[in-house]
Amino acid sequence: MKVSEIVRIIGFSVLAAFVMFFVQPWIYENKIIRISDVELEPWISQNYTVGSGLVFAGSVIATILWYFMAANAKVQGAGDVDRWRVLWWLCFLLPILSIIVALAFFNQSSQALVSLTGFYIIDITLAFWLPTATSSPGLLMYLPPGAFLLRRRLGG
Repeated sequence: MKVSEIVRIIGFSVLAAFVMFFVQPWIYENKIIRISDVELEPWISQNYTVGSGLVFAGSVIATILWYFMAANAKVQGAGDVDRWRVLWWLCFLLPILSIIVALAFFNQSSQALVSLTGFYIIDITLAFWLPTATSSPGLLMYLPPGAFLLRRRLGG
């Protein structure tokens, strides 16, 4: 485990939390995306915040789970990497399932469905994909989709 990997995971998690709990509600509150089928303030506090919290928790838990499994992995060849690729996708299912649960149980606005889905996809990109693509350790560093190009652009 490298300190830089852990710092990146924490940094992207903080960025995701900022976007999810400050920027996105601000977009609704300032009517950049208009919702008129529910009262906005109660919907944000009772539905949006709870759903976003669920998506955030699912993404961060999946990221931490992936990181610790990958950090302790005994990878010896391409066959091992392919098996770990399956595990990465299984970890990715947790954020996806959290989106489904958040949309099914914590959204009373049909007008917000499309924007929430888009926001939640951005959120799991920030809280799961980006940290795993930039911080997967050892021989699994290029395993998440796009990790090679992203790390090349970031210089690491």
